[in-house]
Amino acid sequence: MNRKTFDDKNASDRATAPGFDDPRMEREWQLQERAQREERAGAPMAADDPRLAQYRLLTRALRAPVMEPIPFGFAEQVARRAQAVAAGNDRVERYLQQLLLGGLVVLGLFFAWSSSAGWAPALLQELPRGMWSWGPVVAACCAVTWGWDGLARMTGLDRGRGGQAA
Repeated sequence: MNRKTFDDKNASDRATAPGFDDPRMEREWQLQERAQREERAGAPMAADDPRLAQYRLLTRALRAPVMEPIPFGFAEQVARRAQAVAAGNDRVERYLQQLLLGGLVVLGLFFAWSSSAGWAPALLQELPRGMWSWGPVVAACCAVTWGWDGLARMTGLDRGRGGQAA
Protein backbone atom coordinates (compact mmCIF):
# COMPACT_ATOMS: atom_id res chain seq x y z
CA MET A 1 0.00 0.00 0.00
CA ASN A 2 1.54 3.33 -0.94
CA ARG A 3 1.82 6.19 1.49
CA LYS A 4 -0.82 8.38 -0.18
CA THR A 5 -3.52 5.67 -0.05
CA PHE A 6 -2.69 4.93 3.62
CA ASP A 7 -2.88 8.62 4.56
CA ASP A 8 -6.16 9.08 2.67
CA LYS A 9 -7.66 6.08 4.45
CA ASN A 10 -6.57 7.33 7.89
CA ALA A 11 -7.82 10.82 7.07
CA SER A 12 -11.26 9.46 6.21
CA ASP A 13 -11.28 7.43 9.47
CA ARG A 14 -10.34 10.50 11.47
CA ALA A 15 -13.10 12.49 9.82
CA THR A 16 -15.78 9.98 10.96
CA ALA A 17 -14.22 9.24 14.36
CA PRO A 18 -15.54 11.12 17.37
CA GLY A 19 -13.12 13.43 19.14
CA PHE A 20 -11.21 11.78 21.96
CA ASP A 21 -9.18 13.55 24.62
CA ASP A 22 -7.15 10.45 25.42
CA PRO A 23 -4.84 9.12 22.68
CA ARG A 24 -5.32 5.57 23.98
CA MET A 25 -9.06 5.83 23.45
CA GLU A 26 -8.41 7.13 19.94
CA ARG A 27 -6.15 4.14 19.19
CA GLU A 28 -8.77 1.71 20.50
CA TRP A 29 -11.44 3.34 18.34
CA GLN A 30 -9.23 3.10 15.28
CA LEU A 31 -8.45 -0.53 16.07
CA GLN A 32 -12.14 -1.37 16.41
CA GLU A 33 -12.96 0.36 13.14
CA ARG A 34 -10.12 -1.46 11.39
CA ALA A 35 -11.35 -4.80 12.74
CA GLN A 36 -14.84 -4.07 11.48
CA ARG A 37 -13.57 -3.10 8.01
CA GLU A 38 -11.33 -6.17 7.72
CA GLU A 39 -14.10 -8.48 8.90
CA ARG A 40 -16.54 -7.06 6.35
CA ALA A 41 -13.93 -7.40 3.60
CA GLY A 42 -13.21 -11.00 4.62
CA ALA A 43 -9.49 -10.36 5.00
CA PRO A 44 -7.47 -13.14 6.68
CA MET A 45 -6.64 -12.63 10.35
CA ALA A 46 -3.14 -11.44 11.07
CA ALA A 47 -1.35 -13.01 14.03
CA ASP A 48 0.75 -9.90 14.66
CA ASP A 49 -1.92 -7.97 16.57
CA PRO A 50 -3.86 -10.02 19.16
CA ARG A 51 -6.02 -7.03 20.15
CA LEU A 52 -7.18 -6.64 16.54
CA ALA A 53 -7.95 -10.37 16.43
CA GLN A 54 -10.09 -10.01 19.57
CA TYR A 55 -12.04 -7.15 18.03
CA ARG A 56 -12.53 -9.15 14.84
CA LEU A 57 -13.91 -12.08 16.83
CA LEU A 58 -16.21 -9.70 18.68
CA THR A 59 -17.41 -8.22 15.38
CA ARG A 60 -18.03 -11.72 14.04
CA ALA A 61 -20.00 -12.69 17.15
CA LEU A 62 -22.14 -9.57 16.96
CA ARG A 63 -23.01 -10.30 13.34
CA ALA A 64 -24.10 -13.86 14.17
CA PRO A 65 -27.85 -14.48 14.48
CA VAL A 66 -29.39 -14.37 17.92
CA MET A 67 -29.90 -17.67 19.71
CA GLU A 68 -33.38 -19.08 20.13
CA PRO A 69 -35.30 -17.76 23.13
CA ILE A 70 -35.41 -19.70 26.37
CA PRO A 71 -38.30 -22.21 26.32
CA PHE A 72 -41.41 -21.67 28.41
CA GLY A 73 -41.05 -23.05 31.94
CA PHE A 74 -37.24 -23.15 31.79
CA ALA A 75 -36.76 -21.81 35.33
CA GLU A 76 -39.24 -24.32 36.71
CA GLN A 77 -37.45 -27.20 34.97
CA VAL A 78 -34.08 -26.07 36.35
CA ALA A 79 -35.55 -25.72 39.87
CA ARG A 80 -37.02 -29.24 39.69
CA ARG A 81 -33.69 -30.68 38.58
CA ALA A 82 -31.86 -28.84 41.38
CA GLN A 83 -34.35 -30.16 43.96
CA ALA A 84 -33.97 -33.70 42.64
CA VAL A 85 -30.19 -33.49 42.87
CA ALA A 86 -30.38 -32.00 46.37
CA ALA A 87 -32.84 -34.68 47.51
CA GLY A 88 -30.59 -37.41 46.10
CA ASN A 89 -27.58 -35.96 47.90
CA ASP A 90 -29.55 -35.70 51.16
CA ARG A 91 -30.64 -39.32 50.87
CA VAL A 92 -27.06 -40.50 50.48
CA GLU A 93 -25.92 -38.29 53.34
CA ARG A 94 -28.66 -39.59 55.66
CA TYR A 95 -27.81 -43.19 54.73
CA LEU A 96 -24.13 -42.59 55.48
CA GLN A 97 -24.97 -40.92 58.80
CA GLN A 98 -27.13 -43.86 59.84
CA LEU A 99 -24.40 -46.27 58.80
CA LEU A 100 -21.83 -44.33 60.82
CA LEU A 101 -24.09 -44.17 63.87
CA GLY A 102 -24.79 -47.89 63.68
CA GLY A 103 -21.09 -48.63 63.38
CA LEU A 104 -20.31 -46.46 66.41
CA VAL A 105 -22.99 -48.21 68.48
CA VAL A 106 -21.72 -51.66 67.49
CA LEU A 107 -18.10 -50.70 68.23
CA GLY A 108 -19.10 -49.12 71.55
CA LEU A 109 -20.94 -52.25 72.63
CA PHE A 110 -18.06 -54.45 71.51
CA PHE A 111 -15.46 -52.47 73.44
CA ALA A 112 -17.67 -52.22 76.53
CA TRP A 113 -18.24 -55.97 76.47
CA SER A 114 -14.62 -56.87 75.81
CA SER A 115 -12.96 -54.35 78.13
CA SER A 116 -14.03 -55.66 81.47
CA ALA A 117 -16.17 -58.38 82.93
CA GLY A 118 -16.95 -56.32 86.05
CA TRP A 119 -18.35 -53.11 84.55
CA ALA A 120 -22.01 -54.18 84.51
CA PRO A 121 -22.23 -55.11 88.24
CA ALA A 122 -20.36 -51.91 89.20
CA LEU A 123 -22.73 -49.79 87.14
CA LEU A 124 -25.79 -51.47 88.59
CA GLN A 125 -24.49 -50.87 92.17
CA GLU A 126 -23.75 -47.15 91.57
CA LEU A 127 -26.84 -46.36 89.47
CA PRO A 128 -29.38 -46.26 92.31
CA ARG A 129 -27.26 -43.89 94.41
CA GLY A 130 -26.57 -41.56 91.44
CA MET A 131 -30.16 -41.68 90.32
CA TRP A 132 -31.38 -40.02 93.52
CA SER A 133 -28.84 -37.20 93.32
CA TRP A 134 -28.92 -36.42 89.59
CA GLY A 135 -32.34 -37.76 88.65
CA PRO A 136 -34.31 -34.74 89.96
CA VAL A 137 -31.94 -32.35 88.14
CA VAL A 138 -32.46 -34.14 84.81
CA ALA A 139 -36.23 -34.24 85.35
CA ALA A 140 -36.31 -30.51 86.18
CA CYS A 141 -34.31 -29.65 83.02
CA CYS A 142 -36.66 -31.70 80.85
CA ALA A 143 -39.74 -30.18 82.48
CA VAL A 144 -38.48 -26.61 82.02
CA THR A 145 -37.44 -27.19 78.39
CA TRP A 146 -40.61 -28.99 77.31
CA GLY A 147 -42.78 -26.67 79.40
CA TRP A 148 -41.25 -23.59 77.80
CA ASP A 149 -41.77 -25.03 74.30
CA GLY A 150 -45.40 -25.83 75.11
CA LEU A 151 -45.97 -22.37 76.56
CA ALA A 152 -44.38 -20.74 73.49
CA ARG A 153 -46.63 -22.79 71.17
CA MET A 154 -49.74 -21.89 73.16
CA THR A 155 -48.97 -18.16 73.17
CA GLY A 156 -47.68 -18.05 69.58
CA LEU A 157 -44.14 -16.95 70.47
CA ASP A 158 -42.56 -19.69 68.34
CA ARG A 159 -43.93 -18.39 65.00
CA GLY A 160 -40.92 -16.17 64.34
CA ARG A 161 -38.45 -19.00 64.93
CA GLY A 162 -36.62 -20.12 61.79
CA GLY A 163 -36.17 -23.70 60.69
CA GLN A 164 -39.72 -24.81 61.44
CA ALA A 165 -41.98 -26.19 58.74
CA ALA A 166 -45.08 -24.16 58.01
